Amino acid sequence: MSVARMIIGSESGEHLAVFVSRREFPYAEDASDGNWVYATIRIRAGAFRGEYEALLRTDELAAFRSQLATLYEHLTGTATLESLEDWIRAEVVGDGRGHFVVKCKARDQPGIGNTLRFELAFDQTQLPAMLHDLDEVMRQFPVKGSPGR
Repeated sequence: MSVARMIIGSESGEHLAVFVSRREFPYAEDASDGNWVYATIRIRAGAFRGEYEALLRTDELAAFRSQLATLYEHLTGTATLESLEDWIRAEVVGDGRGHFVVKCKARDQPGIGNTLRFELAFDQTQLPAMLHDLDEVMRQFPVKGSPGR
């Protein structure tokens, strides 16, 4: 299976990229264990460049995709990618005119690691590619089980 990716910002410029590569527990079918995935987080913001491996959940990515779709429709409001273990937080805020600011916090270890805070900006023309990328992530790594099971 190939790596699925999602990029916030410009691939050739400043961005936050999430490359999902594999499930932590590939044979688990329940929501608790089955939705953990390994992801490489890649950051390019101003003079800062870096990447690290994190554990995210497919239900977090699916919720972010849903919020981004609403943001694309209305151009105002927020969409937030927030990982359970505090690896990454990206809050996309729309101004209602097609401009977006992303307030990001990246942590290299859950709960105790080094933290980088940065902001990115983009416009509405980049949202369709983000939604397409997240659709591909969800196609390759669908949400398993039901919450509470």
